[in-house]
This record gives sequence, C-alpha cells and structure tokens, in this order.
Amino acid sequence: MKRTTLVLEDGCMEGVRELAKRENRQISQVVNELLAEGLQRRRRGKRPPFELPAFDMGAPRVNIADRDQLENAMEP
Repeated sequence: MKRTTLVLEDGCMEGVRELAKRENRQISQVVNELLAEGLQRRRRGKRPPFELPAFDMGAPRVNIADRDQLENAMEP
C-alpha cells in the first residue's frame, strides 16, 4: 500500500468522516473504497442516457386535427 496526502474539500472530508464513523472504519479504508468505486465507474464508461418508459394510451378521444373540437375539449 502507498501513502499519500490528499487535499479534500470540507464537504467531502465531512462526508468521509461521517461514513467512517457510521461504519466503524478508518478514514483511509472509506477513501480507498470510494476511490475504487469511482474509478470502476469511470472505466465502465458513461451511463447511457436516461429513458422514460412509454405507455400506449389508446386512440385520442378527440380529432386533434380538428382545431375547434380540440379547443372545445380543452375548455373547462
């Protein structure tokens, strides 16, 4: 294992400390694990774009080509 010095933003360090305390582990163990996970994710490449599921909603209830019919359907 190699030793090094890291300069971390305050928020990152607080998060690491909280995680280490919650899991009763050393800070170096938590940092090692988080770095390994981050590197592994980067090696796999970027995530595919998020896709929303599509659902068949059936036929339209009004003829959307008929502007008057569509306007009447939209009025309260």
